[in-house]
Amino acid sequence: MEKQVRKKPSRGNELHVTSTHFDSDVSDTCSQDSDNSSDGFSTEDYEVDDNGLISLTKSSSLNPQNWPFKERIQNTVLYAVTTFLAQLNSTTMSSDYFISDMSYLYNIGHECSMLATTLYVLGIAVGPMVFAPISEMYGRKMGVLVPLLISGVFSLVTSVSYNVPSIMVTRFLSGLFAGAPIVSSGGVMSDLWTPQARGGALAFYSCLVSAGALLGPTIGSLLIHSNSSAQGWRIPQWLCGLAELAWFLISFGVVKETYRPVVESKLARKLRLSERSWKLHSKHDTWTFSLTELIHVHFFRPFAMLLTPIVFLMALYASYVFGLFYLMITNVPVAFNLCYGWTGTVATLPNIPFFMGVLIGNGVNMFWSKKYGDYIDKHDGKALPEERLPIMMITQWLMPIGIFIFGWSSWKSIHWIVPCIGVAFMGTGYITIFQGCLNYLVDCFPHYAASAIAANTFLRSIFAATFPLFAKQLFTNLGVHWGASVIGFISIGMLPIPFYFFKNGARIRIKNPYNLG
Repeated sequence: MEKQVRKKPSRGNELHVTSTHFDSDVSDTCSQDSDNSSDGFSTEDYEVDDNGLISLTKSSSLNPQNWPFKERIQNTVLYAVTTFLAQLNSTTMSSDYFISDMSYLYNIGHECSMLATTLYVLGIAVGPMVFAPISEMYGRKMGVLVPLLISGVFSLVTSVSYNVPSIMVTRFLSGLFAGAPIVSSGGVMSDLWTPQARGGALAFYSCLVSAGALLGPTIGSLLIHSNSSAQGWRIPQWLCGLAELAWFLISFGVVKETYRPVVESKLARKLRLSERSWKLHSKHDTWTFSLTELIHVHFFRPFAMLLTPIVFLMALYASYVFGLFYLMITNVPVAFNLCYGWTGTVATLPNIPFFMGVLIGNGVNMFWSKKYGDYIDKHDGKALPEERLPIMMITQWLMPIGIFIFGWSSWKSIHWIVPCIGVAFMGTGYITIFQGCLNYLVDCFPHYAASAIAANTFLRSIFAATFPLFAKQLFTNLGVHWGASVIGFISIGMLPIPFYFFKNGARIRIKNPYNLG
């Protein structure tokens, strides 16, 4: 029995093709008695309009959001681990043992040694703007895994470098390519999950992103300490490089493409070849590479959006807490050394309470995401972006509270568990603020979400790169107590931002030139 696929009518703004030969060509293609099951799809998965334009149907099994739950979980985990490895590499060269080795081998100080972390994070700031078009042209798989492979290669080059300039240059290049998986993997979550179900996936993804950076100092310290020579600093780079190469080999054969335009393009190509109907195409096939568009979309637009009030203030808040995240990761050992005399790997262990706080914060985010999903369902799929903010308005107070607890309980006479509790509070405050800012930006500018995220990524990476450089002087010169108070008072100054947008956000968005949502 002949199986027919639904055929989209030509839209008013499309060229109406009257060629009888063309119409019959498309019709014949769409009505093959074979359902292409051997190729993993059927004629129910796509529709073709009068011009031969192929698009996935709403219920298509090729649509990543309609994949089996197990398959979506598998791809979520694989991409999240990819980001974990890229983030892990950012802080493995920040431990006391690494700084001691650098001082012994090359006679450089603490700040110069910390450039190994700073330059990697600066690379992450630049990377998305350079490699984002790869994700749009060739899909998430190529746009994430190939840069991960190249980042791993540069990590191996770092491990065999024998002078400071080569170490720093290769660290920057490693971070440059690591920026692609760190940012583009987040887009995979949007590809795989509906807005109502995305909260859990994003929470899991955020956990691994944070865990990578938090575990870096401890893992790096243990690996360096395992080698008694001054060349032990090379071991973490060997580990990161080999792990990224191995993960590339594992993932490349397992993960599937999740970017819908590229999925449609591959489907159109299969049909063209199998049915020998050369008129069939997807919308993605009509897109041509333009250097002018590349510069405008991926370089100028993010900076232009950064000048708007919503993007600037929300990106500033997210960037500040992200900078504090890296400041604490890299300099908690300094604080616990000054106050408790902890050294080596032991001094990095207070990062564990920070991660526990992140886990709690992610639980809070998942709870609110479900409530937000219910709100969307009650309002016919629409909701004000400001409805994202109430949970952030409540939990953001944990950030300055945690900072002050950490700072003013760091006395030798007070048990170390008390400042660790403060660090955990900071972790909860950090992740709820950071995720809340990102969610609000995406909801405010759905058509320009990539540019808004790129602006946020650039600014937050600048903060994360620079904050660790001055933290040691802050804690050493002012003391841990007043040093922590300085960053705590700045955190208090940020608290009105979500309240302001909760009250005035809708009015401000109307006047914004990028508001098309």
